[in-house]
Amino acid sequence: MRFSIVATAALLAGGVAAAPTPEPAIGWLDLDKILSSLGIRVRQDGNKHGPTLNYHNKCPFTFPPVKWSWNRFAHNINWPKGTNGGNFINWKTFKANGVNLGGWLEKEKTHDPIWWDQVGGSAAPDEWNLCLTLGSNCGPIFEARYASFLNTTTIDKLASVGVNTLRIPTTYAAWVNVPGSALYHGRQQAYLKTIVQYAVEKYGMHIIIGLHSLPGGVNNLDIGEALGHDAWFYNATNLEYSFQAIDAVLSFMKASGHINAFTLAPINEASDNLSGFGTADGLSVNATNWINTYIDGCFQRIAKIDKRIPLMLQDNFKGASYWEPFYDSSTNLVIDSHVYYFAAAGTYSAYVNPAVCGQAAYIAGEKTFPVFIGEWSLQTMYNNTLPSRKQIFDTQRYAWQKYNSGGAFWTAVSYSTTAVDGEGTQREYWSYIDLINEGVITEATTASYC
Repeated sequence: MRFSIVATAALLAGGVAAAPTPEPAIGWLDLDKILSSLGIRVRQDGNKHGPTLNYHNKCPFTFPPVKWSWNRFAHNINWPKGTNGGNFINWKTFKANGVNLGGWLEKEKTHDPIWWDQVGGSAAPDEWNLCLTLGSNCGPIFEARYASFLNTTTIDKLASVGVNTLRIPTTYAAWVNVPGSALYHGRQQAYLKTIVQYAVEKYGMHIIIGLHSLPGGVNNLDIGEALGHDAWFYNATNLEYSFQAIDAVLSFMKASGHINAFTLAPINEASDNLSGFGTADGLSVNATNWINTYIDGCFQRIAKIDKRIPLMLQDNFKGASYWEPFYDSSTNLVIDSHVYYFAAAGTYSAYVNPAVCGQAAYIAGEKTFPVFIGEWSLQTMYNNTLPSRKQIFDTQRYAWQKYNSGGAFWTAVSYSTTAVDGEGTQREYWSYIDLINEGVITEATTASYC
């Protein structure tokens, strides 16, 4: 949820390159064949979902009462190794001190705008259209940026403050070459291998590999494939290519020699209703059925490699309880919720900390599956101040691990030049490496509100 809905609507109105004309659809008979090979069927039970929790709604937030206090607390948090001594992670007990490597292998104009403009993409709003603009130069330019955006010294810096988990978003094009797709399919896996092996073998970090986009588009946004793309839903061809991407991710995990160090995250912030994106209204019951069909297939794919690999399901702003009835309580499943205050109406930096403590406790009420806060940042909607950043950081890092399974800050490296309400630019509230360098993030937790 890092792209303005208003800006998206304006760009779509201005004419963004649409998805290519699809190849002939694989009919329902072939869809049944695809699924029957996995021992699953198209789900039709979406209306049996659990309650939708309101902590993702833009307004109002509703939390248990949290008493205002001038006290600040120091906590000595002992973060475990993400490789768990060679065993597989149990997300019910594991606590993640995580960081996203966002904007690296899936390019976002928001977090790399200077490079974006330098390579000639000022008019391109997303990776799809940037690659179309660059033409035959897309591959060499992207490859060079994969190498320069971050490197092993980035991992060293993250490890210095106790980071034990990396959530690494990728496009499907990193794993499978889909006919007609403008997303770059190149050597992303080679760059990923270098960083993953270094993080796992030197620091024992846990690695969450995520598919942030799926063929056809999962949410009409730049992060789902491209602006205006949502053809992943109800398209058997795109589902088949998605399963091929999953197979490639699992093969990568197995070939690493550290299969226990991975969690698979097969979908991110899916929505078939752009006007409701970021809230529970963004996903319909029919779309829920399609997602659950896909997730069932992912579990079958995992079982062929090693069923101990956890699957992380992004809650798509519905809350964990919404998804609980669809899966047996013994399922190796962890729910990924995203909590951002920069898009939360009425949120001021001076008053956000009590809300964090209350929200973390509220999310902890979802008991069937562990909940991981897969994305969070320091920016609030109003009156951001540079001195307030450490308290907001310490409060969130502490609260997410105290009540939940930890979280992953968005993002390790950001070059965003966008001004925030109050002081500074987004880079000063979203770039983990910069925050370490400025003394905002320290290994010790010294300024938590709760």
